[in-house]
Amino acid sequence: MNKLSRKLLLTQILFLTLSLLLLGYILKIPSSQYGALLLAGTLMAVTLSLLLEKFFVKPLEQIQARNLGQISEELQSKVAEIKDDRSELRAILSSMIEGVLLIDKDEKIILLSDPVWRMLELRSKDTIGKPFWEIIRNEEINSLLEQSLKEKKATQKEITIFSPEESYFSVQVSPVWSEDLKNFAGVVAVFHNVSNLKKLERLRTEFVANVSHELKTPLTTIKGFAETLKDGAMHDKEKAQKFLDIIQKHAQRLEYLVDDLLTLSAIESRETKLNLERASIGSVIKSAVHFNKEQLERHRHKLVINTAPNLPLVLMDSSKIEQVILNLLDNAIKFTSPEGTITIQALNENCFIRIDVKDTGVGIPPEHLSRIFERFYRVDKSRSRDLGGTGLGLAIVKHIVQAHGGKVAVESTPGRGSTFSVFLPSSL
Repeated sequence: MNKLSRKLLLTQILFLTLSLLLLGYILKIPSSQYGALLLAGTLMAVTLSLLLEKFFVKPLEQIQARNLGQISEELQSKVAEIKDDRSELRAILSSMIEGVLLIDKDEKIILLSDPVWRMLELRSKDTIGKPFWEIIRNEEINSLLEQSLKEKKATQKEITIFSPEESYFSVQVSPVWSEDLKNFAGVVAVFHNVSNLKKLERLRTEFVANVSHELKTPLTTIKGFAETLKDGAMHDKEKAQKFLDIIQKHAQRLEYLVDDLLTLSAIESRETKLNLERASIGSVIKSAVHFNKEQLERHRHKLVINTAPNLPLVLMDSSKIEQVILNLLDNAIKFTSPEGTITIQALNENCFIRIDVKDTGVGIPPEHLSRIFERFYRVDKSRSRDLGGTGLGLAIVKHIVQAHGGKVAVESTPGRGSTFSVFLPSSL
């Protein structure tokens, strides 16, 4: 008999005994018969207790046990579900490129995803429960969050961070409401890193400006001399011939520019497929030199070719690699004084075939070396244009080599010359 049953039994005995004694007093039963009444009451109480235990207490305990077990299972299930939801939320937020920051109405951080921590380079990851202005040290971001919390409205702003490096973020802050839309809960901020988009936009703007300038200069010259001829210079044969030569020169410059732009565009968009075949790099160098033979002789340059013996064949598009060497050799000829020396060498170096085009020309100042392979970038703009350059030759070199899985490099000393190096995989 359990504790509950014992309590019920004692209560029933007491209650029935008192009831029988009261009944005996009312009916004026002799006191000598009270012992029988007490015995009868006890027997009735025990019988009633046994019946209650069988038909009431035990079923009730079983129901309670089942209910408690069911409640326990449901609680465990809910806890597991919440843990799964949290794990899933963490996994989703961690895999997102965008950063997510959730702040309650009391300005305390509820959630801060890893991308936000990385984007803003926060010092500590212990951020939950702390005021956002204590963790985030950017005044623009804090003002944006404060504005949204105060006005309970969505706001958006592009923010620039200058340290440790220049970065651009688009931050969108939206209010968070309860399910019935009556209670304001806080705000959620989403951070988009738009630095790459900004960089592309800047490059696009620079490219359009450079192309416009490169096209406008020869067109202006052509137009000016054409008008001069039209106004009467055609009748002077000597002047007419001179002006026509200038027009032809600038028209040819336009043609070179358009050709280089189309070539670069085709390489960058991968519209032109490489015709890969194993070939000798020495043969490609000889072909490029033969093409520039007349120009080398005109400038009285000394050309030295050093090709290491037994170089392996390279899997390459021979015509494209020939264009690479032509562009580098053309630059060396243009920027090397008459009777200077140009050296082309090829050797095997750490799984790469290295091709060097070295000159004894004017050289390149150190501050320009990191940008020398950019489109339209010139160290000496006026001199480059006078020599007929389009500003795209080295950019074409870089993209062709990269399309072959290789890399380019440059070393230079002002006044002593430059060495441009091409590295092509010796086996692909």
